[in-house]
Amino acid sequence: MRRLLTMVLVCSMACSSIVFGAQKEVALTLDGKKITLEQDIVYAQDRMMLPVRAMADVLGAEVTYDNATRTATVEKQMKGIYDKNLEPVKWKVSLGLDSPYLTLMDTCEMLLETKPLVVDNRAYLPLRELAEAMNLEVVWQAGETTDTVVLTSAQTPQVLLSPKTEFDWESMSMTMEWENKESVVFYAAETFWLEKWDGHTWQKIEPTKPNETQNTDTYSIPTGGTTNGKRERKFTFWQWEEAIKGGKYRVVVPYQYTEGKGKALPFFSLDQTAVYEAGTPTTYLAYGEFIV
Repeated sequence: MRRLLTMVLVCSMACSSIVFGAQKEVALTLDGKKITLEQDIVYAQDRMMLPVRAMADVLGAEVTYDNATRTATVEKQMKGIYDKNLEPVKWKVSLGLDSPYLTLMDTCEMLLETKPLVVDNRAYLPLRELAEAMNLEVVWQAGETTDTVVLTSAQTPQVLLSPKTEFDWESMSMTMEWENKESVVFYAAETFWLEKWDGHTWQKIEPTKPNETQNTDTYSIPTGGTTNGKRERKFTFWQWEEAIKGGKYRVVVPYQYTEGKGKALPFFSLDQTAVYEAGTPTTYLAYGEFIV
């Protein structure tokens, strides 16, 4: 599981600060792209400290600061990850400048080895704790004159749907095949929805007829090996009969991982963070594109 990220905060804080100069050059990349921070990276007691707001800007996260409690809050939308109600998950990290803890999702606390540092009225946090809190993977290689830091965003499971047949106008249906590139089994709900490509983005299509066949029962999505789970699924689109006029579409099916069998998973799972209620796995979405 990958849990690393970084943050930076530029706040007005009425307190004295000590400036620590960077001891080395730092080469920082995120998902293979070079990162240039607006503020300098500094070292304190041989630990690399990152500016919270500047790093949050790079990551596309939002930062707010409460002067009364001297608390910074960083929030980032987690792409492709949903809660049990199929609402997009927004990852939230709070840090008090006078506290030795980071708070995840308002419920789970992480003890910091080094408290936040204030330099020129800017908040800094140690690289590794900050990255772990923000769900990034980090690889750090120290050099004589340059430290290289590689950050990688969390990856969702590689579970896909591929068309097996062409769209059938007479039955308003088509068959798709599950492709599970992971080494563990996932479980999909019978329910799904439909989206259409408008040339720029995918737009959800609201059904024009009630759906009388879908339910919330689940079935297994097989891995590449032999399994008793379903490998194909027929989708019927009568509820969108009046909306489908031709074009590029995709079905969207929610699915979950529910059993690890002791295997460490290489992708993000809320259940593993103990932030959400026990036994509630992360919900992901599988997409199957087709042309009408």
